[in-house]
Amino acid sequence: MGRVLEFHKYFPELGDEIWYFPRLKRTFPILKKLIEVFPQRANGRIIWAGVLTQAKGRFARKWFASEGGLWIGISVYDEFFPETKGLIPLIFGLAIVKTLVEFGVERARVKWINDVHLNGRKLAGVLIEKFNEWFLIGIGINVNNSLPYGIPATSIKEVIGKEQPLPRVFDRLIKWIREYLGFLRYYERCLQEEKEVENIVINDFLRYSDTIGRCVYYAYDTEKDDGIIGIAEALTPLGSLVLKTKEDRIEVNSGEIIYLW
Repeated sequence: MGRVLEFHKYFPELGDEIWYFPRLKRTFPILKKLIEVFPQRANGRIIWAGVLTQAKGRFARKWFASEGGLWIGISVYDEFFPETKGLIPLIFGLAIVKTLVEFGVERARVKWINDVHLNGRKLAGVLIEKFNEWFLIGIGINVNNSLPYGIPATSIKEVIGKEQPLPRVFDRLIKWIREYLGFLRYYERCLQEEKEVENIVINDFLRYSDTIGRCVYYAYDTEKDDGIIGIAEALTPLGSLVLKTKEDRIEVNSGEIIYLW
């Protein structure tokens, strides 16, 4: 199960307000409306849907969010330092992997930035958008849901051979997100006070990701944009991926990769 963190106390408001809907098109429109109407309690607010009928991933790609999966949206106020914002996308992929490991999917891994897979079959995804001063985070985890034939995806149920109670999966996921967001607040406080502190986000990413050392194809949108091929050589302390190409080394902090080998 890995390291037990103790930073949840620094982000206690996550999950103070949870809205459950049996069926929604998407979570982001509800999050935006609630931010506008009730901004006071929006930091850490969660929308949980039983089914999403128009779920989308990055670049409006279709996501199958049927009954039995865990589909949530979270609003988080952008209070963070510019130099640490690159850690935010990493946090959510890590929280998902920590949750999956607790439920028996021990070989789940993060592909930079925050796609979660098992041997190339997708287990979960994260979508982060900016709305005014807020981050909107959409998380989808295949738990007990059936998956369309032929897509490279799997679920907790398929991997371990039995269903898991969605409330338990939800509780553990929120616990891990709270830990990592709490760490980020603590880490920024240490930076202000010029105290050295271990960067748990980076260290855990290197432990639970299978990206470093792989030959990858990188582009902002791998389905539409021209990209580059290189070796994923390292992760910077701020969360950027270092790619070594034939000509140079470059750092990228957004976009997506495809494993070539």
